[in-house]
Amino acid sequence: MKVFSKFWHLLSSVFSPAIWKERWRKVARVKKKTVLIEDDEDGTVPEVDTKVSAPTVVRQYEEHPSEAYMDLKYRFRDIGRMGAIAETMGRDFLTAMPEGAWKARLGQIAFLHRRMHDDITNENVRRLIDKSKDHLENNKEDWDAWDIANLREMEKMYDRHEPVSNEMTEKRARLAYEGRRRHRDALADGDWPAAREFLSSMVDMNKQVAEARCKASGANSLYQSLMEEYMPGISVMDVEDWFGTLNKSLTKMLPKILDKQANEPEPHQIEDFYPAKAQMWLNHALLESIGFDFRRGGLFETGHNPVEGGTPDDTRLVIKNVDISNFMDSMKSALHEGGHGIYIQGLPRKTWRYQPVGQDMGAAVQESQALIIEMIIARTRSFYEFLSPRVEGLFHGIHNPKLSAGNLHAIKTRVKPSTLRKKADEVTYFFHMQHRFNLERDLIDGKLKPADLPDAWNYGMRDLLDVQPEGVRDGCLQDVHWFVGKFGYFPSYTVGHMMAAQLFDTIEDDLLGVDQSIAKGDFRKITDWLGENIHAKGRLLSFDELVKSATGKTLSPKPLLKHLEGRYLAA
Repeated sequence: MKVFSKFWHLLSSVFSPAIWKERWRKVARVKKKTVLIEDDEDGTVPEVDTKVSAPTVVRQYEEHPSEAYMDLKYRFRDIGRMGAIAETMGRDFLTAMPEGAWKARLGQIAFLHRRMHDDITNENVRRLIDKSKDHLENNKEDWDAWDIANLREMEKMYDRHEPVSNEMTEKRARLAYEGRRRHRDALADGDWPAAREFLSSMVDMNKQVAEARCKASGANSLYQSLMEEYMPGISVMDVEDWFGTLNKSLTKMLPKILDKQANEPEPHQIEDFYPAKAQMWLNHALLESIGFDFRRGGLFETGHNPVEGGTPDDTRLVIKNVDISNFMDSMKSALHEGGHGIYIQGLPRKTWRYQPVGQDMGAAVQESQALIIEMIIARTRSFYEFLSPRVEGLFHGIHNPKLSAGNLHAIKTRVKPSTLRKKADEVTYFFHMQHRFNLERDLIDGKLKPADLPDAWNYGMRDLLDVQPEGVRDGCLQDVHWFVGKFGYFPSYTVGHMMAAQLFDTIEDDLLGVDQSIAKGDFRKITDWLGENIHAKGRLLSFDELVKSATGKTLSPKPLLKHLEGRYLAA
């Protein structure tokens, strides 16, 4: 009886659901092999396929009739995981990494990029893509829109990476992170010869990447091949057309705005002592109010330039070290990065985590989400009616005219040409983008030498805004983008501004009482709308399809021009 009792106890423990739930393990039999596997991030118990030669392949997705496509999903899942690791290491590089670890960290990040590139360009990937496309062609009823889009994005990734060597990819990643330190040092000492040498190497590296891609695709625009990294589906010709329309209208609008504001009282300047901790508390509270989930993200300071990044599960927002004399600078940065952050957190993580179709749509859409918060919403009078009493209490300035809603709004809507992009108002911001677009296109296409950049920069600023930088620090060295190899990124700010204005037009039509909601600090109905119509779509749609799906129209400069005229020239 005792033997039977022990046997029954052992049998019960083995088959106890509680025990198995605690362990979260499953035995999968493939080709008579037994493999013990662990739970995946979404809480499901996957299966293993040992037939594929890719790195460890774990079954986590619903089965699909195309075995080739299923194998691709597992490969790209692991590539996505490595990308997430690289993102986290990159944010740590900017915020918490010990100074003495930076060379080792460069090597670690560069290694991950090389490994991802190697996995994307594996010869089996091309074969699996072709087999999957054949299956799609002959069995369309087996494919839903998300899987079709995922396969499309996989092929785009392969085609973008395949012409570029592993060595070039590793070197480019290393230079990009080294560039953040180089830029920080250049701003500190204004050493143009040292900065010029590094920028020249970065231009050469990106030209080599562009040449390799153009040779493979038959395209003839080096700049276009780089711009596609940040704005897929948008051509240089599109940008030139939009910028031409905006330049023509804003060149006429700007003098009218300046004349109008010249006859208005100057706002009180708010420079004072605003403790850094209080500023970060305010920034944290504002981010929560727009829907940023601090359970899956964080806000950090850095001595480098602001940046967002990470994954929907771990979204790191990084802003420049707080200026204790002006709380509005860090607030502006936090709101901008927060717009990026809620986009990242709103991506379809449960079903498409780590898959290409589950990623964001690129820089133009990213910037639209940042600018609709920072420039469209956070420069309304209603926003400052909400903010004013809170900053009065936080900074002990009750009834202080400097902190009144009217004064804060007047400061944020004051138009004044500046040499600095980060100090630019909403109207002149476009001219900064057009200037940088012209220069970086000429650098990559070989029409401008890096050594001639300061003179070309100063000429353009005088021509577009009639301002003259005092030196390279507030001239061609002010931005980090070229130091980290982001040639082709700058147009995304204006394209994003256009999209933000068009989205907000639609939001005002779709939702009742938007202005009143902003005045109450109720931003969630706006950000929930963005979540449903932009964030949750991932890369399901093309850029044009996404804009049209959300607004009913293709992208146009008209809503932005209408917005600027209404805000700055209306009585």
